[in-house]
Amino acid sequence: MNELTILCMYHQKELLQTNFYPFFNIQCGENECELKLKMQGDGHNNPISSQNSYWSEITGLYWAWKNIQQTKYIGLCSYRRFFNFKESSNPVKLCKQKDASAHLLNVSYEYIDRIFKEHDVILPIEYTYSKSVHRVCEINYNQKDFELLEAYISNHQPEYSDAYGKIMNKNKMIGHNMFIMKYEDFIDYCEWVFEILIPLSKVIDATNYPTNQIRVFGYMHELLLAVYIQKKDMKIKRSQILYVNDSISKVRFSSITYRLLCTIVYNLKKLLNSSI
Repeated sequence: MNELTILCMYHQKELLQTNFYPFFNIQCGENECELKLKMQGDGHNNPISSQNSYWSEITGLYWAWKNIQQTKYIGLCSYRRFFNFKESSNPVKLCKQKDASAHLLNVSYEYIDRIFKEHDVILPIEYTYSKSVHRVCEINYNQKDFELLEAYISNHQPEYSDAYGKIMNKNKMIGHNMFIMKYEDFIDYCEWVFEILIPLSKVIDATNYPTNQIRVFGYMHELLLAVYIQKKDMKIKRSQILYVNDSISKVRFSSITYRLLCTIVYNLKKLLNSSI
């Protein structure tokens, strides 16, 4: 049994050389593109590989669920985003591509194993918004899709309805579907989450959605990951995201001023609504 496996999801190109332990590279959407990267593809026995446009890195997650052999801990990194265990003060650390590998060499089984002595899951530091997650989804995505998601949970997984409500009413959200958890939790989680998303994918047609909405099932997965962890009352260790990008110089979510203002505005809105 492997001790630690961190899935690195790629799509159009291999951004970094992450073909060393504990990383496991997967080409997502293998069945919908002609490009064949020199890594494991997600196309074998995977009904959603050809729908990567709508699922994003979750097509690779599905393949891993069905094919990765047992490992003590398993995690997911999202395209150009990785866990950064050197720092933890801000949600995101920007990193040039040429400098990224040095950060990734820090990731070891021994370090992860120490974390899991007192925690159940490793997640990114949450992004902070000036409004509730429910309102963020309402503004940025197709509201009817998330109404269908809420109704499906209420009808088929009612024991998760309270947790879903708590996540949707917060002003903080996990980004990019990233996690590290114990293998047995990973299997249980995947069984649960795909029992929700696969049926919904049969009734939601995102073919003509704009670019910012088309990855609807990837967005839903971000919410459901938080819902599962909320319901299971898992002890969380937060880690900064290492965002490998040569073209941008700042991320607003890492600004202390931005986060503070968002929190003030969110709490003021709650106070006003409760008064009304």
